[in-house]
Amino acid sequence: MSDNVLPNDLVLPAGFEDLAPLLDWNLPTMDERQDCRVGSTMEEIDAFYQAILPRMDDVLDHLAGIEMTDDMDPGSAALLNLSLALCEIAPAVEQFFEPVISYGYDPKRFTQGVR
Repeated sequence: MSDNVLPNDLVLPAGFEDLAPLLDWNLPTMDERQDCRVGSTMEEIDAFYQAILPRMDDVLDHLAGIEMTDDMDPGSAALLNLSLALCEIAPAVEQFFEPVISYGYDPKRFTQGVR
């Protein structure tokens, strides 16, 4: 799991307090989310998946009403990062049953870049 240090004052939006235990997955970049997936066990990945998936309708409804900007409130940004983490780990849970695809490309080949 990530060594990400979370701000002590991070507060999730009202109604999402139950997602606080998942905040280790509150990672702002694709590279960080990928590193977290690769460095996690399938048990950790599956636990995150099972906890976040039932809440995704509520998360996406909340995010639909938020303007996606660099200065969005930290709680909403955390929900966005958790939803992106779900996108990152879903193939591991739903298709490959392992954090890294055996005989696949090295995950480090795919990096988040700016053009």
